[in-house]
Amino acid sequence: MSNKIPLDYQLNTAMDIDRSNLSKFLIDPLLVLSLLIILGFGLFILFSASGQSINMVIRQAIYIGLGLISMLFISRLDQSVYKNLLMHLFWVGLILLFWVLIFPAEGFNADRWIDLGFVSFQPSEALRLILPLAAASYLTRDQKGPFAKNWFVVILATFLCSFLIFKQPDLDVALIVMASGFIPVFLSGFPLLILFSFLIVVTAISPYLWIKLSPYMQQRVITLFNPESDLLGAGWSISQSKTAIGSGGLFGKGYLEGTQSQLDFIPESHSDFIFSVIGEEFGFIGILFLLLMYGILLYRVFYIAFNSSTEFSRLATSSIGFVFLLYILINISMTVGTLPVVGVPLPLMSQGGTSILIHLIAFGFVLSMKTRQTW
Repeated sequence: MSNKIPLDYQLNTAMDIDRSNLSKFLIDPLLVLSLLIILGFGLFILFSASGQSINMVIRQAIYIGLGLISMLFISRLDQSVYKNLLMHLFWVGLILLFWVLIFPAEGFNADRWIDLGFVSFQPSEALRLILPLAAASYLTRDQKGPFAKNWFVVILATFLCSFLIFKQPDLDVALIVMASGFIPVFLSGFPLLILFSFLIVVTAISPYLWIKLSPYMQQRVITLFNPESDLLGAGWSISQSKTAIGSGGLFGKGYLEGTQSQLDFIPESHSDFIFSVIGEEFGFIGILFLLLMYGILLYRVFYIAFNSSTEFSRLATSSIGFVFLLYILINISMTVGTLPVVGVPLPLMSQGGTSILIHLIAFGFVLSMKTRQTW
């Protein structure tokens, strides 16, 4: 008898191996595909929103490449490798927040940067990712679930980080960091009665908080309710953004054909207001396409969270998903005039190397929650 293996069996085995290797590489093909589509669409839009600056697009592409490499590396790690490390990273981030207050970098408008000479970065940007992951790690360290003292420690750490960022001053990021710290607390079963009590207290002291806001931030809030009161000042951004989105209609004016964006009527069109460029040049259809991609991406994130094998992975993945959703909602609400103008970029779309890196690293953690395979 011949010992030769049939050709069709060899081919099927080879195809199975290839599919297995592809699965190991992608881990979650639908999540990775939607992520790559959003990133590609972002570079496409950035070229138009930046005044056709190829240098800005190249810089963004470099950060995307670094982010994807980081995402791939982290996605292959087991939870046990980094779960305990997250608390140490939180302490490092907290120390850096104190550092920028004591030794602010020179040449910046706000004391929120650390300048290493060859690169400058904001510790507050990293805290947006580290804080919810460290909170999830701390809240799930007890097998019986989080106790009241665990919630208290996480809430205290969240307020401390938010206060230090607020003092830089950076109110927008401070509120985002506060939300990212509270999300894992609420998802871990924090009593709703205490939450409602906290909201009542915040409402009661809101007049005091209003007095403590800088005149610039007060003007932002006033402009939200009456943009026409200062169309050439604080209301300019919202007015031009709404004009751009409304003029796009159903199908948009066409790529590189937007008047508001190409003539620089929209401030920061390459970063905070890039959604307005999409609405003007690609219309309602372009907006629907982007929201569909975001929806698929978030669906996969929450699917991974709900099917996680450990409490830590469920809590951490859900927190990352909700923080990402929060970014989308805040940015879009800002550009259509339902929230004050804040410095929150549109995730994976707006220009900004640090933001791209942080979001892609976050998705690396999400993918690592789905698999226990390691390098």
